[in-house]
Amino acid sequence: MRNSTLTLAVWVASALFLSCACLGIRGWAATARDTAVPMTGPCPEMVTALQAGGPHPSLGEQAKVFGRLVGVWDGEYTEYSRDGKETRSSGEWLFGWVMDGRAMQGLFIIDSSAVRKERYFGTTLSYFGSTPGKWSMTFVDPENGAVETLTGGSIGDDRVVLLSQDTDGKESRWSFDNVRPDSWVFRDEASSDGGKTWRIREVDRMTRRGAAPVGQPTQ
Repeated sequence: MRNSTLTLAVWVASALFLSCACLGIRGWAATARDTAVPMTGPCPEMVTALQAGGPHPSLGEQAKVFGRLVGVWDGEYTEYSRDGKETRSSGEWLFGWVMDGRAMQGLFIIDSSAVRKERYFGTTLSYFGSTPGKWSMTFVDPENGAVETLTGGSIGDDRVVLLSQDTDGKESRWSFDNVRPDSWVFRDEASSDGGKTWRIREVDRMTRRGAAPVGQPTQ
């Protein structure tokens, strides 16, 4: 009987200890949630981890396709509606190697203006080899909830052309034309007949920041 009483006492004490411990843990967790740091502010560690000092060696000569765009470019943008109306704006396009140099990220910005109260942000991520022998560029447009992926590569020494997947005869064509150390022209075109004809939607004339403006060819 004495041994049974002792065993029961030990069991009750153990149960009480575990109950208190559990309550303490739940109480601590609730307190931790209540005092959690707000999900705001910059995260410099993320930027540091993302950026790369150069292209990954595995890219070889392909690194030159977008590597020549690394830096900050000031842009004069012209958008064309279906009826030919022009909308002009300005901004910048920044390019840099990321993810240990396996990808190139671009940050496309349209400045705020009398027409646009807030500046616009879009981003591109370019990577080689997802489609054998080609570059893929994925464009993310958070403001409008849009994502588009185009594939392609260099055409000659001064042009890069990317095409979106044909969906019911509708395609997009992005061209980085007349690429020079200090300037280039970006063209966004659309086709609704499977690439037989193309309608210009946007022409952006880019100049490397700090470089003297140079003449750009017309569209």
